[in-house]
Amino acid sequence: MRKLYKAIGEEKLRLALAVTILGITSTLVFPQTARSTRWSTIFTAQTVRDRLSTPQGREEALAFCRRLHLSKVYIEVFRDGYEADPATLRAARDFFQRAGFQVSGAVATTQLGKPSTGWKIVACYTNRANREHLARIFHDAASLFNEIIIDDFFFTDCQCSECAAAKGSLSWPQYRKKLMLEVSRNDVLGPARQVNPRVKIILKYPQWYDQYQARGYSVSAETALYDRIWVGTELRDPSSSRWGHKQQYEGFFLYRWLTDIGGAKTGGAWFDPYGTDPTFYLDQAYVSVLAGAPEILLFNLGDLDSARYQAQAEALMPRQENLAALAKLVGGWRGIPAYKPPSSDPGSEPYIFDEIGMLGIPLLPVAEFPKGAKMALFTDHALTDAQFVPKLAQFFDQGGAAFVSEDLAHRLSGDPRLPAADGIGLNEGEYLKTVKENRGEMVVFSDALPRLAFVDSGDRIEQLTPALRLALREWREKVATQVPTSLDAPPRVAVFPMGGGRVAIMNFTELPVACHLAKQGGIVGRLRLLFASPGASLVSDGSTLRLPAHSLLMVEE
Repeated sequence: MRKLYKAIGEEKLRLALAVTILGITSTLVFPQTARSTRWSTIFTAQTVRDRLSTPQGREEALAFCRRLHLSKVYIEVFRDGYEADPATLRAARDFFQRAGFQVSGAVATTQLGKPSTGWKIVACYTNRANREHLARIFHDAASLFNEIIIDDFFFTDCQCSECAAAKGSLSWPQYRKKLMLEVSRNDVLGPARQVNPRVKIILKYPQWYDQYQARGYSVSAETALYDRIWVGTELRDPSSSRWGHKQQYEGFFLYRWLTDIGGAKTGGAWFDPYGTDPTFYLDQAYVSVLAGAPEILLFNLGDLDSARYQAQAEALMPRQENLAALAKLVGGWRGIPAYKPPSSDPGSEPYIFDEIGMLGIPLLPVAEFPKGAKMALFTDHALTDAQFVPKLAQFFDQGGAAFVSEDLAHRLSGDPRLPAADGIGLNEGEYLKTVKENRGEMVVFSDALPRLAFVDSGDRIEQLTPALRLALREWREKVATQVPTSLDAPPRVAVFPMGGGRVAIMNFTELPVACHLAKQGGIVGRLRLLFASPGASLVSDGSTLRLPAHSLLMVEE
């Protein structure tokens, strides 16, 4: 019997409708656009060698790409210390172009030479020989391709003697940020553009967004520097200790947050089959489409066309038409603004946004303080903003309601800039507390509520006690005054409000769910079904949503 959770060139346009003259809503709303999804894959440098070096191998790879309905391929020049043969790269490039595919290059900056003292497959970028090697790789790649994507190992966690001497009085995060920007300019973009002025370089960000600042990723500066960015929407078995008990909401949150930073530069999503079964693999596809990715890169053909992972690819193929229909409905994202400044440290709350999203609390990730909103979410991340407390005080002066995590409330306690700060701590057994702050209010939520989304390695989940159930419903009722949610769905059912009254709701549990949507305190009736994944349905009463395990509905109010 299956376990409960089985092991496994325009800039952005943003409309802050929270401050419209009509004052209709407090949420930030992105403009709706018609969407379609392109599917692509990547051939690693080793797969280029093993699968694309002969006419027969190329034909077999082409046949698999067509079964996956792909229209673009990325052909990798370098990975794990191996640089693919230039003649083979050219032959593969020309072959897929003749077959009607768009073709780009790729580089994985792994095992360049001297390794980091931390993660051994990544490089020490203080080391001159490593940087010269990197420059040669990008020079060679740009001589073959007009677009190159960088896999998400382009960071450093090295603390060798060279790095320690070079950083001087800087902190490790400060030095790594400075170093990686310098490496980007001088050893990636410079050599590539020197040989090919038309080349476009894409930087793919990993899914572990709360560790960026420690490893040299600087999303604001790097996004401005590179031509485009890509987003890792990899979702693993949530019960896996190896993969960090990841929440499926993470891919959505990260994609929308990086889009808030990168706007039109945010070109697509990327996921893989590792740590998944076919069901979790499909979750990645649906979440990537819900987030609005115009292109989804399936990493990587060599593994997907193998006995170990072919089941994942086979599960995706019959769903691609269904996903294409969903993509056309996606847009105009709405939610409670969730403030994560760039390079923000999570404190004791890593990835808390993903857990909150899995409670049916719709979030709209923002990288700047949401000063125009009437309701917003704040966690330890906000303290990276040196002006956070004055901004929060002004937010309350304007009548805003702030959902504040328990740990952040503890760190704000006693701050004289917040009139009621002495009384914001939670008492024993208290899970939700509302405190008046001038014209606004602070709603402090217990750490126990996000924990309801957690799945441990024994596939056990936190249970809803009567007190937790009451607190979660009260929290959702407050949210429902601004955006639709569900008052009766269990944890691990996520809600995605969009423009035009559209709402998607996805069941990430292993059990069937029947639930309803609520708005402004009442159940929303007379819904119109717009989209359903296989098995999901809107009951004839027009308001009850039936969601089998790992299924999705989109309805219109």
